[in-house]
Amino acid sequence: MSRVEKKGFMHEVKEIIKVFLMAAILAVVIVQVIRPTRVDGLSMYPTLENSDYLIINRVSRYTGVKRGDIVVFDSYMPLNSLTSQDKSTAKKIVDFILQDDSSTKDLVKRVIAVGGDHITIKDGVVKVNGKVLDEEYISKDNYTDGDIDTTVPEGKLFCMGDNRRNSLDSRYTEVGFVPESRLVGSVLVRLFPLQNIGTVK
Repeated sequence: MSRVEKKGFMHEVKEIIKVFLMAAILAVVIVQVIRPTRVDGLSMYPTLENSDYLIINRVSRYTGVKRGDIVVFDSYMPLNSLTSQDKSTAKKIVDFILQDDSSTKDLVKRVIAVGGDHITIKDGVVKVNGKVLDEEYISKDNYTDGDIDTTVPEGKLFCMGDNRRNSLDSRYTEVGFVPESRLVGSVLVRLFPLQNIGTVK
């Protein structure tokens, strides 16, 4: 290989490296605003189904969420997955870009009450600040178990799945009140399956 050819080859290599670096930087910037995720389980049925692919609005971590929003948050429950030492380099890079340490489980639930709200659950009836919630997103044969009478601390959320009989959520000590600091974001849109693409309410 001549000196000129070698110089041209090195230039191409440098350009390729630049493209990859720019793509990685762009990916890191993008995931500060949106992030993909997949629904695992049926706790949000019939609103969301197992294996639905969603796009999360990460800006809502800073702007706040309101009652009725569907959110993704980082729970304290450990994942039965590979340890950091067992992960491949590629997997570690993807986790870094997505800002996902994969050590605890992300949950998808609906915000029922926010900080300062008084929530009660009795005989299947959910009340927030003394008013019965009109929960059209729940199937008619679904019953809300639990005997709750509490005030949500400031900076925390009370979240439940729409499939009340099959949801581990704020009614149970394993989840409890959700600190706003552990929000991953709110659900912006469903991408898959294609027949259900669109916003989610």
